[in-house]
Amino acid sequence: MTSLVVFGAGGRAGRRITAGARERGLRVTPVVRDPARHTDVEGAVAGDVTDADSVAAVAAGHDVAVSAIYTADIDATKLYGDGTRALLDGLARAGVGRLLVVGVASTLDGPDGVKVYDSADFPDAYRPFSLARAAEVAELERGPVDWVLFTPTMQLVDEPGTGSYAITADGRLVDGTTTYADLAVAMLDEAVSPKHHRAQLTVRSQTAF
Repeated sequence: MTSLVVFGAGGRAGRRITAGARERGLRVTPVVRDPARHTDVEGAVAGDVTDADSVAAVAAGHDVAVSAIYTADIDATKLYGDGTRALLDGLARAGVGRLLVVGVASTLDGPDGVKVYDSADFPDAYRPFSLARAAEVAELERGPVDWVLFTPTMQLVDEPGTGSYAITADGRLVDGTTTYADLAVAMLDEAVSPKHHRAQLTVRSQTAF
């Protein structure tokens, strides 16, 4: 039986991944920075992705790690740059060889081949965050752990799952909508039946909204 450790289990994606894993009968350990702030996340344990020792301690004994991290309390460059290095280091030490990551659409290529965050109409206010996420991708590519980055479309919505999703693997932005629920299903399908390695995927819900 596949076992998962989910970092960022208190967020919208992390909660759905954790719940979906339990529905499938998988062993899952949800990790948050402060369990006292997430009393509704059953079995949550404390962990810090920016600390390799903390990562190694909570990840030991699991087959697959999931990163669904986000917080406004930590600078994005530290969280996704330094944090990704620490996460990969800790996972390698713990013997966890596979990492599935929730990404963002702005790191994909637009229709003209230019990164979305570099396009002329991309809002300046969001560019620093997107650059931090691009640094995350670079750290994954350099790191020792087999990874898959699951990138939703620009329209990521908190709606019920459609029950069907489509995946593309060419690194390009696609039109459409992605629900958190369908994103979680896609990641769990990959966790239990690996089909991709060291790749960035785009996940789109099949049913239109």
